[in-house]
Amino acid sequence: MTTVTIEIDKKKDLPALEAVLGKMGLKFHVGEDDEDWGDLSEAEIEGIKAGIADSEAGRVHTHEYVMAEMNKTIEGLRKKNAR
Repeated sequence: MTTVTIEIDKKKDLPALEAVLGKMGLKFHVGEDDEDWGDLSEAEIEGIKAGIADSEAGRVHTHEYVMAEMNKTIEGLRKKNAR
């Protein structure tokens, strides 16, 4: 089985395309742009969706907070390794 992806003007081109594909006996699926995840795996897509859900629910940290925590961790490791 081979998958073909094309971009069309849905209002203008879809009826004619559906007619042609139907006459050819081909199965097809019409999806929106937001459904196109390209070559990403299911695990990658689910991870992205989980991240979006976390962000929408406010389960996020600022860049400044993360960088401060990383700097604390790095400094602690430097002190530990300097012994």
